[in-house]
Amino acid sequence: KSKWLWYGVALSLLIFLPNLIWQAQHNFISIDFLQQIHARDVRQGRADGFLPGQLKLTLLAAPLWIAGLYFYLFSPQGKRYRTLAWLYLVPLLIFLVAKGRDYYLAAAYPMLYASGSVLLERQLQSLRPPWAAILRGLMWTALVVDIAIMAALTLPLAPVNSAWFNIANEVNSDFREEIGWPELVATAAHIRDSLPAEDRAHLGILATNYGEAGAVNLYGPQYGLPRAISGVNSFWEKGYGDPPPEVVIVLGMSRESVQKKFAACQLSAQSWNRFRVQNEETLQHPDIFVCRGLLQSWPEFWKNFRHFG
Repeated sequence: KSKWLWYGVALSLLIFLPNLIWQAQHNFISIDFLQQIHARDVRQGRADGFLPGQLKLTLLAAPLWIAGLYFYLFSPQGKRYRTLAWLYLVPLLIFLVAKGRDYYLAAAYPMLYASGSVLLERQLQSLRPPWAAILRGLMWTALVVDIAIMAALTLPLAPVNSAWFNIANEVNSDFREEIGWPELVATAAHIRDSLPAEDRAHLGILATNYGEAGAVNLYGPQYGLPRAISGVNSFWEKGYGDPPPEVVIVLGMSRESVQKKFAACQLSAQSWNRFRVQNEETLQHPDIFVCRGLLQSWPEFWKNFRHFG
């Protein structure tokens, strides 16, 4: 009955409006993005184990969020907040059926931790002080251990190539993909410097994925490199430059792929990193090419070059 709910809805819509307008202007491209990303995740098995993944996300604190869900659903005191339970259960069911990834539901757990804490605190009041202190201590210990474990596995804290790093890298492959970007850009700059002045004057850097493109745009200015062009995600919207490049340093493509796109390509270097960590750049597509003579016009090539990742 409170008007504040509708004020909140109106404010949320106002905040979302610029994004909605952009989506409408771009044919709701995010739907295509989500479809392709989801198909990739299912194909690669990234969507497997959704339900067990909820326990992995919460570890020792799982009893607390389960208690919170009970509070919303069955406790008389939680009845007025029952909508919050459905805000958890409905997405849970949707992601389970649609094969979502386990971390998609992570944002729902703070509200369950909060209600679980309320229920636990009320239950502790009915216990004798020594037992209440023990249970309260166990729950705090569980939360602290959870925080420590999650920090160790999700934040880049471990020294590279240490035993800790190797364990974390097995759980979270993002760690190895964070390594080698300065070296990649320095290599691209070295290749640029080896080219004749005429080639350097009409040079572009074509990156296959957003990691490579982002690295060039972040570290490239210190070498005077041009901004990367890429067909991945929103990089595609930025285009290929005007005038388009005549000589291109290509990052992240196989020899077979570049030979289908350009009249002449020369292998100029390979991706590496000073830690000798094997990752996508060093294993899957290490070759860096200098290519000339795009076989299509740039507009035609660009129209078909868009991809999502």
